[in-house]
Amino acid sequence: MKARIILFLLVCFSCTIIAQESDGGFISLWEQISFSGHWKGDDDIDKDNRSVPFIPVTASLENSIISLEFLKAAGDVSIAISKANQTIYSHYLLINNPEKYSISVEDYSPGVYLLELTNSYGGYIYGVFEVK
Repeated sequence: MKARIILFLLVCFSCTIIAQESDGGFISLWEQISFSGHWKGDDDIDKDNRSVPFIPVTASLENSIISLEFLKAAGDVSIAISKANQTIYSHYLLINNPEKYSISVEDYSPGVYLLELTNSYGGYIYGVFEVK
């Protein structure tokens, strides 16, 4: 039974890799943007040393729209998108409650971009996404 489960997982994993390499149609155009860095909030205590920090912001790219979701208050937030060390987009928000924010990348040229977020509490996170 264990061998069947492992075989099934290997087949699923292989199909996913093949589909991504060939830009297969059954893989969604939705792409999660993974963040790195450390996000600080007004209720953070520096004594909390988790091995994997909780980042209360998610980002995804779907149909040329970046969707940011702030899961809790973040204070003053700066959003920047850059390509080859040149800032393409910059915006400031005040996030007092959980909320969503969208950015259109429809007019961006194909390539890899850097998405950076900072907040007034000293938090800095970044993620990379690709416009095809």
